[in-house]
Formats: sequence, C-alpha cells, structure tokens
Amino acid sequence: MSNAIKSIIDSLESFFAEQDQKIADDDVRWALERRDALQAFKQGDEYAALRKQGAWGGVYQAMFRVCGGKTWYKVLTENSTEGIEEFMRKNAAATARARTQKIAVKLEKSGVEQVESAEVKYTPDGFRGYFLINGNRHVSIDVILAGGYNIQRLHQRVLCKVK
Repeated sequence: MSNAIKSIIDSLESFFAEQDQKIADDDVRWALERRDALQAFKQGDEYAALRKQGAWGGVYQAMFRVCGGKTWYKVLTENSTEGIEEFMRKNAAATARARTQKIAVKLEKSGVEQVESAEVKYTPDGFRGYFLINGNRHVSIDVILAGGYNIQRLHQRVLCKVK
C-alpha cells in the first residue's frame, strides 16, 4: 500500500468514525433482536407444529428465516451475548476498513495525494461527504442504506464521485 493511500485512509477514517460507530451499534442491536426473535419463535405455535410433524427441514428453514439466513443463525446460536457483540463489531469494522480502502484506491487512481478539507452532512439514511483535494478538485461520497427484496439485511452502499 502506497504512502498516498495510507494518508488518504487516515484522513477518511476520522470523517467516517461517527457513522461507523452508529453502524456498529445498530448491527449489535439488530443481532440481539434477531436472537430474541428466534427464542420467541421457538416458544411459538409454528415451531411446535413443525416439530410435531417431524418436518425438521421446515423447522430449520423457519429458524433461518427468523435469523436472516443460515450464517446469521449460526452466529446467533453458537455465541453468547458478548460473543455476538464482538462478532458484529468486528464485522462492522472490517466492512468500514474495506469501504475506506476502496475509496482511497479510487482517489489515488484519480491523482489525489491528500484530502485538504471536508464537510460531512448526516442524513436519515447515511451521510454525504464533500472533500476538497489537490486544491481544485472535489470528491463527493454518498453513503446510503441499501437492501431490498432478495437482500438478507440492510447494509451501506457507498457512491464516490471525483470531479
């Protein structure tokens, strides 16, 4: 990794820190809510009926649906509350690092060596960053919430434009 990319990453991380903390907190809350929903499901009539029928495939499919997928089922059932929180925070931090790295690489390819000033505006579904670079160029970064019909859970989408 070049020194320019490292410098850009250092500059960007401070701008994203507040939003990254909010995302990590939301991820932990989401996971604990899914764990509680799974426990409530196991106490309910649908779970009892599926078990009574001996339809174990249906039981697991229903539990995966409640948890948001098989991977999340495993995370939520194989960890303590502290383990879930640690996993979700590490996952959020890795996602944030990857996002910042991608932005830094894109900026370096555009000839950016350092971020001179920044303005960040928070919106209900993310944030917008406006950056002055190399004295005369502007970068806009929009971070929005994305997800939809076939997406397991809500996530961040980053749009980066260099002008």
